Amino acid sequence: MSLNLYFGTLRQRRVGLFWFAAGLVAYSWMMVWYWPLLGDEYLKLVETMPPELLAAFVGSEVDLGTLGGFFQGEYLGLMWIAIVSSAMIAYSSKAIAGEIAVGTMELLLAQPISRLRFVLTRAAGLVTYAAALAVASFAPIQLLGPSYDINLPVRTIALLYASGSLFMLAVGGFAFMLSAAMRDGSRPAAITGSLIGVMWVLQAISQLADFAKDLETVNLLKYWQPGVLINKGSVPDQTWWVYGGVAIVSLAVAVVVFMRRDLA
Repeated sequence: MSLNLYFGTLRQRRVGLFWFAAGLVAYSWMMVWYWPLLGDEYLKLVETMPPELLAAFVGSEVDLGTLGGFFQGEYLGLMWIAIVSSAMIAYSSKAIAGEIAVGTMELLLAQPISRLRFVLTRAAGLVTYAAALAVASFAPIQLLGPSYDINLPVRTIALLYASGSLFMLAVGGFAFMLSAAMRDGSRPAAITGSLIGVMWVLQAISQLADFAKDLETVNLLKYWQPGVLINKGSVPDQTWWVYGGVAIVSLAVAVVVFMRRDLA
């Protein structure tokens, strides 16, 4: 890995990372602040909602009236997925293909840096990006939660950090793999973003459509259940295998493809 390229990459992405992180911090703090203000009226409102609507937004595994259900429905569900996926895709799609598109790849590789060091350095930046977004997502809950009667065990917080980071690496790794194979940074972003959108739609209608239910095994969003994690303090083993497998395989394929491709 090249430290100069690593820090240079982070400097290039610092503005985008700052605003994504700032948005997550503000959003998570607002949710922490809002939870104690909810009373019986909120529970009554939840009870009047159609079960199909609740299942579409929080799934059938968690009760929206619980702490975990509230966070999954209002923060760590669709909105969080959209924010962090956008951030990871923005970094990954331009990490390689963006350099080729603007004609700076040859200049970078003309420096005393090999292809392998280049792609591994950009992958290290991807991991750093995910870690920073995980801190922005969950640190406010950990640090400010006790002031608002939200006292999550250390194990639960640690699992949120770990599983959330791995989810982001799975999304970012897939976009990174496409970026290693393409010449235009917009195409990896469009493909990955579209797939995430399709997965969310399938997840939302999985309680109503048999074909969507049958596709849950290959739907990454099926394995992201922060409400269950917050309520029960555990993560299914398959979550680690799926997210870890997608992240590792995608990054490995990206390295192999980039090492073998023609950059001319």
